[in-house]
Formats: sequence, structure tokens, C-alpha cells
Amino acid sequence: MFGNREGVLDTLFEFAFKNPNVILEFKTKSDNIKHFLENDVPPNILCTWSLNTKTIIENEEHLTASLHKRVNAARRLADKGVKVGFHFHPIVEYVGYLDEYKEVYTMLTTKFKPDEVALISFGTLTFIKPVIKQLRGREFRTKITQIDHVDASGKTSYPDSKKVEMFKHAYESFSAWQIDEERVFFYLCMEEHQMWEKTFGYQYATNNDFESAMLGAYSKKLGQEYLLGGINPF
Repeated sequence: MFGNREGVLDTLFEFAFKNPNVILEFKTKSDNIKHFLENDVPPNILCTWSLNTKTIIENEEHLTASLHKRVNAARRLADKGVKVGFHFHPIVEYVGYLDEYKEVYTMLTTKFKPDEVALISFGTLTFIKPVIKQLRGREFRTKITQIDHVDASGKTSYPDSKKVEMFKHAYESFSAWQIDEERVFFYLCMEEHQMWEKTFGYQYATNNDFESAMLGAYSKKLGQEYLLGGINPF
């Protein structure tokens, strides 16, 4: 978002070049990619965007780049050879939300090839009670607190049935990116293990297994398979 202010990107680029055993992910809702376009990007850097529907961006994600600006920024970096990724977190329920999210998913599968994309993540709204109280006390308007709150391991979130609906719909929308040799790594963010089985059709036995699979997939996509250390990414 802030570009190379105070030389922060120069420093991170230098760190990445000097430490090829590290993978850095830059995640944003902006389209400020000027420094990336004008400089050599280390091969162990991923650039990812948090995406949402136009309805959510225009009503809830204030002062951020539009959906098309974010996607076009990702396209420009992919054209340069930088691996990109996308986060749908939070997916938010509203009238007609599945159709509008489908439009975004289709936009990505149309504009990008799976070998250009390292990752796709899905998640939704999860709160602790103090955060809900703070949101309701702020001056800016939001409808986010109107979700159907149910207990989620000590926090509040959507009911499992709603999560299955939104995550399964999202995952199946990218089916073409799950069968190719260059397939994309998909994951659920901050969800219980059993939710993976219900929506993806599989789950990792432990968090360590998940992290190993993620490292393996990213390393393979970045062409740095020496990082695998015997790990089978799939």
C-alpha cells in the first residue's frame, strides 16, 4: 500500500535475494505495484491480493482499490513472471452473494492460468465479542455485524451449514485449477479441520502436515524445489 516508502521494499527485496530459503508473501488490497514493475523481483516472493465482490468492496472495504484494479495489478505482475495468489477472506453472505462471488471466481479463471497462481484461500467472518462491541461503537457504517452469530470454538461466526455452502461453492468454482500438474494450492483460513473434509473432500491430519504441504506447493510453483527437503507437496 505504501510502496517503497522509507526504502522498505528495497530492504525486503535485498533480504529475499540474500535468503533464498525464505518465501515472502506480500498481501494487499491496493494496486500500488510500481516498485515491483520497475525492479527485479526476487523469485522467492509471492504477491497476493485480498479480493471480494463489488458489493462488499464498495460498501465495506473503504479506501481500497476496486476489484478490477486489484485483478489488473495481479495480471501485470503475472505478465512479468511474478507468481500471484488470491485470498477470499472474508466471504460474506448477503442476498445473491453466491452469484456475485461466482463472477469473481470466473474472472480469475479467465484472466489467469494455473501455473501463474500459487494459492487461493477461503475464509469468512469470525469475531470475538469485544471486537463486535467495538465495531458497533464506531462511527462508520457497517452491516458486517448483522451476520448470524453462533459459537465457533469460543468465537462467533456463521453456522457450519452456511460455511459449507460458501466454501464448497468457492472450491468447486476453481475445479479446473485442481487437476492440472500446475495446480493451485487451496486452503481454508482459521477453520476447524472437519470443515476441510466437508468442503474440499479432504483434510490434513495435523497442522504440521498442512504447513508441509503448503511449503511444498509454494516451492514447486516458485521453481525452488530444493526447499522441499523430501516433502511431497501433494
